[in-house]
Amino acid sequence: MSALPESVVTSFQAQLKWVPEADLLRLQCFSEVTGDRLKEGDLSSGRTPEFLRDFVSAHYSPRFIEVGRPWVAALRLRHKFEKGFPTVSFPAFPSTNNRASWPADFARSVDSFALRQLVDDRVRFWRGWSVRGAGPVANFRFWKFHLRYGESRTDELYAAIREAVSLQRSTIGPEVSAFADWMATYPIDIDYQDPLQVGRAMSEFFHHYMQGGHESGMRLATLIGRWRQFELSMRRHLLGHAWALPFPAMPMPQQIKPTVETLNLKITVNGTVRQSLVTPIPLQVTDAEAKELLFRDIEREVDVVLAWARVEVEQARLRLERRIRLARTGIVSKRLAPGESNGQRHRLSGACSDRLSHAAATFEAGRFNHLKQRRPAALLYPKPIAETTWELGIPTPGLLLAHGAVLVGKHPAITPSFLGSLDLYDRDGQQIGLQETDSGWYLIGMKRRKGARLAQQQILLDKESFEVVRDVIALTQPLRDWLRLEGDDSWRRLFLVTPGLGRAPRDWDPVKDGHLEQRWMASRLSHTLALSPGEASDLAARFSLKRLRSSAALLVYLRTGSVQRMAEALGHAQWEPRLLNHYLPKSLQEFFTERWLRIFQTQILVEALKDSPHILEATSFESMSDLDDFLENHALRSIPPHLEEPDGIGAEVTGDPASRVVFCVELGILTLLLSLAGAVRRAGHPPCGRAIRWARIAEMLVPYLETQTERPEFRAIVAEAKQRANPSCVAHLIYG
Repeated sequence: MSALPESVVTSFQAQLKWVPEADLLRLQCFSEVTGDRLKEGDLSSGRTPEFLRDFVSAHYSPRFIEVGRPWVAALRLRHKFEKGFPTVSFPAFPSTNNRASWPADFARSVDSFALRQLVDDRVRFWRGWSVRGAGPVANFRFWKFHLRYGESRTDELYAAIREAVSLQRSTIGPEVSAFADWMATYPIDIDYQDPLQVGRAMSEFFHHYMQGGHESGMRLATLIGRWRQFELSMRRHLLGHAWALPFPAMPMPQQIKPTVETLNLKITVNGTVRQSLVTPIPLQVTDAEAKELLFRDIEREVDVVLAWARVEVEQARLRLERRIRLARTGIVSKRLAPGESNGQRHRLSGACSDRLSHAAATFEAGRFNHLKQRRPAALLYPKPIAETTWELGIPTPGLLLAHGAVLVGKHPAITPSFLGSLDLYDRDGQQIGLQETDSGWYLIGMKRRKGARLAQQQILLDKESFEVVRDVIALTQPLRDWLRLEGDDSWRRLFLVTPGLGRAPRDWDPVKDGHLEQRWMASRLSHTLALSPGEASDLAARFSLKRLRSSAALLVYLRTGSVQRMAEALGHAQWEPRLLNHYLPKSLQEFFTERWLRIFQTQILVEALKDSPHILEATSFESMSDLDDFLENHALRSIPPHLEEPDGIGAEVTGDPASRVVFCVELGILTLLLSLAGAVRRAGHPPCGRAIRWARIAEMLVPYLETQTERPEFRAIVAEAKQRANPSCVAHLIYG
């Protein structure tokens, strides 16, 4: 039942386009927690209702509601009353958080609310029901249940959910709120100490939940998984404890585990693709398309992402160093007394060329203290605040996405959850997340999916990755210091972010924050790498740290042909034969397996026929990479140390041993080199660098061999090789 006059409710609801429904709820909340009432007579008296004056003042008190700009809500409310009740004199209010400029009577009104005796049970009701677990804060919709069954039963349900979240370290889904709403509208009042009534209600809710979820388009496997989590929480913490154990027991459907062949499928305009990588993989492709996907697109897009991320990391480091340097010359902005003017407005304006120096000095002096003073960032820093935040090198969610991309791309064993939950310090302030051993620096965190025994994961960092981690520590230190002073345990995390100088620092959610930063990432890809807007948007929409990890691990397989090496790169405890099914359709796996066999067979043939004039007819190289590998292995040899200096066997070799090489002068090798040189000369457009390299080697080697009069056999081999050379056999390889 509303505590507000019917005319107010009707007027507000008719003008929802002007004022959100939340304003009605706030009026109702204030009336219930204070016991005050707005009466019909107050709306036509022509005076300022005391209720409205106290309500507006309460918005400026953190005891009632935490808002950054309380005058915004007051302005909306004033417009509403002016439209619906023109005779009401709405109370005056300041449009600033600067308490020193408030009228004395208004300040007293704000202080008086902070000292008021409030109605305890109504305060508990309007405070709501929220739980903080491993993920973000979860808010539960229990108010209807509270109205139906009272505070005691609601507290029992709420206590069970809090306990479940704290012990299971998992988030509870929306089915809890759905259950509370269902029970609030149940046809009869349930006796929660009666097993039969509880059992019947639970069974009926199961059918309601599954049918409603199915009609909304949710997958059956997802519904069953969520229900099983809900059932487990209820059974462990509520049913058989505060409430009766239901009879019959809650339904427990068998979990559906989809096969890996059906995972990560997405229908696009080009057909069905597997979307577990940054690069979408069609289910059915030709051999030519497979080669493009495997040897160009996947590696190219991983390289593009890492190139972007490295630019962001480097530029963030430079912005941080600049902030520290500029802070020495800037003037600190501060809260001004009424009437005080020291040029601060000019220093914050776009007309001031040194505004960034002043912003740097202000941040180094106060960090995030303005948040505790409830002062808008715009009073201390130049606008736009988002741009100032960026220029000062403050870690935003998008910026740390780039740092995470470098770490995941270099070390696919790192998962997004590993980064998001990585503690740099323990509760005593000892550094535990980054440790040095004899073999180097290790990033140490938890990968909970591996189970309790194998959960701890140690990542050996290379030089670049170590520098990235050090950059993250330096960037996040101001946020860490502020969180620690505030008593927020998030200070221990390695990755900390803030959306801007006007927002409180928090821990980083790689999955959620990564999804929200798509537009930002697209703009940065265009800016840093000069990608077209369409290409940048497409890549940003497909990017996630999880997909980057999968792509980087798959590249290990493509380069080595070893699923075992791929499993090791992913940090898996053991190799599973079905691992590739998560990433590549069967058609691509079959193509790639056959390719490895062809390469192996070709290696046998070229080794057997390397001095044969029929080598070109016997072998068919699939790519310039294959041809390049063959020539490196069979045409060139570094000179052994004992041949460099025959009289100094065992002595230290001076100079660069790679500066001199031995050529394998055989008919098959020379035939191949001359064929390649001829194909390069006849090329219709620029060949690739490797083809040009071997062509130049041939152009220098052949004339040299023809001048060796003391070795006439060389001249004979060259002459026969020229006759057998066939540029058309390798012409298709020289472009890539």
